[in-house]
Amino acid sequence: MALTAKSGLGGAAIRPPATAAQRRLWAAEQLTGGSGEYNVPVALRLHGPLDTPALLRALHVLLTRHESLRSTFDVGLGGTLRWTARAPEDYPVEQRDFSGESDPVDAAVGYADELARRPFDLGREVLRTGLLRLADDDHILVCVGHHVVFDDWSVAVLFRELEVLYALAVRGVALSSALPALTYGYMDLSLDERRNLTRGRLDTHLSYWQDQLSDAPALRLPAGRPRPATRTAHAGRHRFTLSAELTARLTAVGRCSRATLFMTLLTGYHALLRKWTGQTDITVGTLVTGRTTPEREALITCMVNTLAIRSTAPREATFAQLLGEVRERTLAAFAHQDAPIDEVVARLPDRGGDPLVQVMFEFQNTTMDVAALHGGAGEVPAFLGLRTVAQPFNHLTARYDLELAVGTTPDGLVGSIVYPCDLFTEDTIAALAEDYTAVLHAVASP
Repeated sequence: MALTAKSGLGGAAIRPPATAAQRRLWAAEQLTGGSGEYNVPVALRLHGPLDTPALLRALHVLLTRHESLRSTFDVGLGGTLRWTARAPEDYPVEQRDFSGESDPVDAAVGYADELARRPFDLGREVLRTGLLRLADDDHILVCVGHHVVFDDWSVAVLFRELEVLYALAVRGVALSSALPALTYGYMDLSLDERRNLTRGRLDTHLSYWQDQLSDAPALRLPAGRPRPATRTAHAGRHRFTLSAELTARLTAVGRCSRATLFMTLLTGYHALLRKWTGQTDITVGTLVTGRTTPEREALITCMVNTLAIRSTAPREATFAQLLGEVRERTLAAFAHQDAPIDEVVARLPDRGGDPLVQVMFEFQNTTMDVAALHGGAGEVPAFLGLRTVAQPFNHLTARYDLELAVGTTPDGLVGSIVYPCDLFTEDTIAALAEDYTAVLHAVASP
């Protein structure tokens, strides 16, 4: 049975420690200067006769069900970051009517962008939602979560459940038992993490990462612009596609080396960076969801961790040899994924300000609905009686020097490179995408 923050001796609230992922993201937020860098905004345009009271009831049930969406964080005695949850009744939904504006769409989209950029005070809120009316049959639903409790998996869970709850609310069905009860909650997650990482396992994991990364050099990316003293996080995005035929050939290439498509695409990224930087010692970050059990898969909260995949093959190595190395390092990294990245970095020698992970790779094969919400390929959530389309934001931020994401579709692969405009021009990133595609075509040639 899931424990809650309200259970405790004599009715006193238990305030569990934040998880490792939440500590890392809370600390990162304190360093951003209110840039909104760790905001995770998603929005849907809703065309048709929206039942606003039904949607508000569905949102209330969702907030009641997932206490993480009502959470707040503060530093307690001893410097421990602790979590608590507000009552569902205290959570507001911002409703704005733009139908009277001369250009309702422009006014509403501008307000949605403001919601996406607005910094969070994590001592007060981690999620804000807005319902923006453009006309009787035209609305925008905006959800902006802080990454401290919101990851891509969480976004998918939120909208899957909201679809169900809204449909039942429209039909007048009671929502109290509309979804299976959660048997695992935030308290369980926090306690499990503390138990698992205090039995000697954490030291074992950290020792592995020390051995792997203690002398990893920084990447010297050939940025088209000088690195500014203060990063603005303003970003651009470049999209590209890879055909179904190429995808099939890449899958076959990987199979010959007992490697997954993820490993093959990641190796292609390593090969590209070797060519682009002239270095043979390359470290690329990738994310793991932390959803290691069915109970965790049902939660809305951030469990992601970053794994640093390093390759050191000699310059004359073939792609097959590089793939073999990346495969072995990836398998070992996943076996040691429970070590939080911030604790890994703390165990490494001082890097003189150079981050361990400057570039990221993400393979999206299970959350394409989330990619669609950000303007990529896939299906957007469907609401009963409405036509829904993704509503893009003008606000985009970059947390790394390069973030390459590749996702599967029925027609092949779609790629996206997010980059800081402080460092790179659009032409440079377009050339980078072309080079990556060329590398993949070369290794997949018969």
